[in-house]
Amino acid sequence: MVAFRDDERGFTPLAGTGLLVGVVVLLLAIVGAAVFGLIDGVAPPDAEFEGQQENGTIVVVALGPEPVPAEELYVRGEDPDGNVQFGAWPGDGVVRPGDKVPVPNATGNENFDIVWEPVAFDNQETLGSYDGEDSAIDEWSEENGGSTPGGAVGV
Repeated sequence: MVAFRDDERGFTPLAGTGLLVGVVVLLLAIVGAAVFGLIDGVAPPDAEFEGQQENGTIVVVALGPEPVPAEELYVRGEDPDGNVQFGAWPGDGVVRPGDKVPVPNATGNENFDIVWEPVAFDNQETLGSYDGEDSAIDEWSEENGGSTPGGAVGV
């Protein structure tokens, strides 16, 4: 009969090595998934933007509810006339609900999206858009019969 061992180890060296290898493999799998883009690093902000017409110009308005860093915002689109240059959001800091940015040289026939692209990650989300075909600017003057576009009478 075998006598009881006088060993005080609670774990055999083989089991300890197996556990250590398992933990290392699990950590490498998680880090590898993050590095190769299988795990999204950041969620898009809960923010909405809209293109509006104000006094004959196109204005991009931040509707909120969350503020967004300006360096993560881009305006991407096309202008049939070629007069509007789209690109990074003008200015720096934080874009808060209610902030407005005019679109220089816009005539109303442009189509563009306001896109969020986080600095350190390779993903993007469209936060708003403007479709110029649905909302072209019409000229209004007293010479056009005194009525506004859409049929309302000017005051």
